[in-house]
Amino acid sequence: MRHFLLNLFFLCSSLVICVHPANAAQGIVLGVDRADIYGPLLKNQRVGLMVNQSSINKEGRHTIDKLLSEQGKFNFTVTTLFSVEHGIRGNAEAGLGDDNHIDKQSGLPIVSLYGRDADGRARAHPTEAQLADVDIVIYDLQDVGVRYFTYTISMHHMLESLQKSHKKLMVFDRPNPLGNQVYGPILEEENISGIGMHPIPMVHGLTSGEFARMIIGEGWLTHFNDGNWQAFGIRQYQLPPEDLLVISMGNYTHDTAYSLPVRPSPNLRSDLAIQLYPSLGLFEATSVNMGRGSDHPFEQLGFPSRQFYVNTCYQVDISQKKTGWPQAGKEVCGERFIDTDARQVKPTIRYFVDWWFKFHNAGYALVIPAEQEAQYLSYQEQFYLIRPLWLAKLTGTSSLPRLMNQASERKLSVDETLSFIEAQWQPGIDSYLQLREKYKLYP
Repeated sequence: MRHFLLNLFFLCSSLVICVHPANAAQGIVLGVDRADIYGPLLKNQRVGLMVNQSSINKEGRHTIDKLLSEQGKFNFTVTTLFSVEHGIRGNAEAGLGDDNHIDKQSGLPIVSLYGRDADGRARAHPTEAQLADVDIVIYDLQDVGVRYFTYTISMHHMLESLQKSHKKLMVFDRPNPLGNQVYGPILEEENISGIGMHPIPMVHGLTSGEFARMIIGEGWLTHFNDGNWQAFGIRQYQLPPEDLLVISMGNYTHDTAYSLPVRPSPNLRSDLAIQLYPSLGLFEATSVNMGRGSDHPFEQLGFPSRQFYVNTCYQVDISQKKTGWPQAGKEVCGERFIDTDARQVKPTIRYFVDWWFKFHNAGYALVIPAEQEAQYLSYQEQFYLIRPLWLAKLTGTSSLPRLMNQASERKLSVDETLSFIEAQWQPGIDSYLQLREKYKLYP
């Protein structure tokens, strides 16, 4: 069996364990359900699990429980759990996470990789002490294919810590619900942040396993420096390719439709919300509520003026104020995408452009002055774009307001503005698509 696995490993690549059952009609085989492949590779290993509520197998069994039940069969030991944004059980709001504690259900210690600890230390990189009882970390989180969804950022930080400690990462691969979509500008180095670290489009079209392969293959680890790319390609700071193991899926292609069985985060509650997320997520930088604090997050847009009414008015929960989202506690009016077929939705800045035009036509100021941005909530009913710096981090480029103004000066329509802006991004997307082909595991 070991000889067979090693041969299979080198046939596929130095980075991935490839198993592709022939008949796609059998359904997707998740990485977590390939115990016959990953089990022997974990022999005599101390295992850490990077998981949350989305880490379940085809039968709805959590990866923690599944791996604990397989310890005796394959002779490995699960020692530690690592949690990311939203917490190990996935019930924390954006910008929040767990504190270090003992998981009541498994009795295992939880190490939080989000936020700061009691001493003010950023938790993003697990320390050598926190990895002392670990030989290999298994990453099994459900990503949604959008650069500013933070799970892949957490994976990047874990890879750096594992590289420093000479340990390994195994990825249980999962479908990307936006797997056939690539959209948006390439991230510019000046806009690196906690929601974007890699020179990729806003919507990247990769599974987590493919994304990990790209990080390692391109030498994108930054040697614990989240502010620039100076360490790119420097061999001594990069994880050896043999220390990344990807347990690939069977019966999956990038065109395979996949409805997530569990919310990947508290505000992505439906297939429609997930498909709209890269488009409506840009409204985090505006004074327009994108459904946060309502029963339909990322399925509707609203502003506290009835002149923006299309088909809905709704109340924004006051709790949104504590995480800095505008219009908390107010009634807002706008549009709910109630009749939208999720299968037909594609990433676009059309909604952002359309509301720019709406605000302009209603006589509102469009972009907050730079000196007022730090107090953006004080101006949430006066301007459309109240967080230009956040928009640059979301999109990856600082140029969008400038391009919007250029389009206005040329008196372009919404459609013409959309085409004008997307044309600026196309060369970067074309280059990225070639790069993506190098690391794809699935057609």
